[in-house]
Amino acid sequence: MINAITGRDIHLYQSLIKELKKAEEIKIIVSFLRESGAQLLVRDLKKQAFKGADIKILTSKYLNITEPSAIYLLKNELGDLAEIRFFNDEEISFHPKAYFFENESEKVLFVGSSNISFSALHAGIEWNYRLEEEKDQKAFNDFLTEFKDLYNNYSIPISDKVLKKYAADWKKPSISREIDKKDYIQKTKKQLLDKEKPQPRGAQIDALYELDLARKEGVSEGVVAAATGVGKTYLAAFDSLEYDKVLFVAHREEILQQAADTYLALDPQKNISFFDGKNKNKNGEVVFASIQTLHKEQYLEEYFSQAEFNYIIIDEFHHAAADSYLSILNYFEADFMLGLTATPYRMDNKDIFELCNNNLIFDIDLRTAINRDLLVPFKYFGIYDQEVNYEEIDYQNGKYNSKELEKALSTHKRADLILENYRKHAGDRTLGFCASIKHAKYMADYFKQNQIKAVCVHSSTEKDPNFMDRKKAVAKLDKNEIDIIFAVDIFNEGVDIPSLDTVLFLRPTESYVVFLQQLGRGLRKYPNKEYLKVLDFIGNYKRAHYLPLLLSGQNPMEIDNKRYQSSEDFEYPELCQVNLDLRLINLFDKMKENDPLETRMKDEYFRLKDYLDRRPMRLDLYNGSDIEIKNYLNSSYYEKGYLRFLAEIGEINKTEKSWLNTIVEEFLLELENTRMNKLYKIPVLLSLLEDGELKAEAKMEKVGLSFMNFYKDDKRFQKDLNNKKHKGWQQWDKKRFIREARINPVKYLSKRKYFIHDEVNKKFLLHREIKKFLSYELSRHFKDIVNFRKMQYYNKRLKNI
Repeated sequence: MINAITGRDIHLYQSLIKELKKAEEIKIIVSFLRESGAQLLVRDLKKQAFKGADIKILTSKYLNITEPSAIYLLKNELGDLAEIRFFNDEEISFHPKAYFFENESEKVLFVGSSNISFSALHAGIEWNYRLEEEKDQKAFNDFLTEFKDLYNNYSIPISDKVLKKYAADWKKPSISREIDKKDYIQKTKKQLLDKEKPQPRGAQIDALYELDLARKEGVSEGVVAAATGVGKTYLAAFDSLEYDKVLFVAHREEILQQAADTYLALDPQKNISFFDGKNKNKNGEVVFASIQTLHKEQYLEEYFSQAEFNYIIIDEFHHAAADSYLSILNYFEADFMLGLTATPYRMDNKDIFELCNNNLIFDIDLRTAINRDLLVPFKYFGIYDQEVNYEEIDYQNGKYNSKELEKALSTHKRADLILENYRKHAGDRTLGFCASIKHAKYMADYFKQNQIKAVCVHSSTEKDPNFMDRKKAVAKLDKNEIDIIFAVDIFNEGVDIPSLDTVLFLRPTESYVVFLQQLGRGLRKYPNKEYLKVLDFIGNYKRAHYLPLLLSGQNPMEIDNKRYQSSEDFEYPELCQVNLDLRLINLFDKMKENDPLETRMKDEYFRLKDYLDRRPMRLDLYNGSDIEIKNYLNSSYYEKGYLRFLAEIGEINKTEKSWLNTIVEEFLLELENTRMNKLYKIPVLLSLLEDGELKAEAKMEKVGLSFMNFYKDDKRFQKDLNNKKHKGWQQWDKKRFIREARINPVKYLSKRKYFIHDEVNKKFLLHREIKKFLSYELSRHFKDIVNFRKMQYYNKRLKNI
């Protein structure tokens, strides 16, 4: 038996696994956990857990080295079969590395220098000592006693909420980045030798855990928003691989082919098929369908049953509000539907969140992805573009006039400015985003005249000496046979160029989604690529002052300009550099003054009104706007309550106006703000509705029936009922439901003056003053608030808030 393990010829991993496989009790204490190490141990830990082994793991947040994905991986595989805790005293350094294994015949401890990482367990020079209890009982017991004390008295369980908070705030420290470089080299060698298939990595592990958790909560559809480059397609494949029949929908042939290659990389035996313009094969276990073909009625209804698929994936989900996508979403009845998008911004996405019941299951934005070292950082150069005066270009419905914009951007002076900065800052492979096909042609021609190897890629069929097919252009750029590609929106989605090291923004930013997609084109990791260089030519166009917010990872629509004083008051992602021309800083500050939250709230309201073709209500704003709903209900700009907001922007009608300064206004305020730690109030409130009309009273029998139906019909609500008090609720009769409604929500609501519990006549009533105002309008507001509060509750629960 080898007791001294030095990491030369023998590494700790082999010794750990040998002991682990026969252990009935496993205790691990390490200063940090890394994903690469957790991958090594998790399968054997899981096997022992299923055999009944008691597993306890104690780690720390010391120096931020413990990776969230490592803990997510262990929790995802081990579930409740292991206890994982954080050491909870951040004032004390935490350096122990010890592994305890016990069974009926022996107790063994490994103590030394190895944390849980690939290099520490499998590759690096690490010194560890194997200590048997029978050889030195005192030393063994001292270590064990200390472990138990730290575990029981100085640690906290890593609950889903704790882990989610840790992951949201986590940044990969520089020491971890260095460890990762070594791990990457060693792991790559091992994968090549063993021909290992891809495994979930980084944020994919986190997302898989949250997806599984959401389904356990009763969620049947949801969105994963992840920055371009994080690996959304692999994530979808990992999550759906075990389902019997999967549909993957996308709008481009390249995306479908890349997705098919992803599934085959995970399972070469997987039976796949394509349903697109060329193929009509629906027999695969995974069917890759183009939206252009699938949505057509003759194909959708002729080829597929409504229950054809167990799992549906909609790629680039921000397109889903289009009629073609809606026809598919409305037709199929899958067990689970996953929407993939690069951004959760509602302002650009309109009402796509309604399509998935507002379930944003997992969100990792560009900032977080860079902080976690999943993408390369950027060096951003904000270049002042004084050659274009955007105030002279017609602007309607959120867009500049395309012809006028194209003319203003395609000038010799502006091209000179772009070329000068390109030569000064650009790397080896550049992609320039233009405003139109003519603009792209102009820029390619201008650069070519100046001895830069440039081509343009576009959808026009007109002859163009600088035109090149997209695939050919990408291949040539990758081989350094050309220097730059000028394109319009054709590279926003579905095209990977990992070697790309420079992007040029040659058009105004009119969409947050498009800006982040185009930025994301160059952020993928690539050997020897340390940064993406971004050259952004900025003038006085609409939303220009939002650029620092976007680069810092914040949603401009959620920001109150009062919160920051200058465009320099932002914290950018780790290792990123933002260089702004001083003239731009002055421009942004001036534009900010003319764009307060008050104005944006009104603009958002009227934007939604135009889109919905009706006046938006609370639920509409909650689903369709990035401005937090609390600003409409409890604004510092407006008097409290949505009714007051409508009044102050001139959108209140005559009936609603009569409610101001009455008990009705107080009543609506109470509904908007009443505590909703649980959902028990919702079915009680719903009992006052009859065919959508608000009634003055409801018999307690009806309240109980509403309560009973809510328990039985709402699967997500049922997840709230896993406690002793409600155990066995499935066997309750109507009387029991009436009793439960009476002793909790009815009793609580009746403490407020707006509701009355008439115990003699067994009724739940509205205050008599409110009865005078009962109308269609009041019913509408009542329903809107109840539906909004229900959705708000579930969304907060999904986010573990």
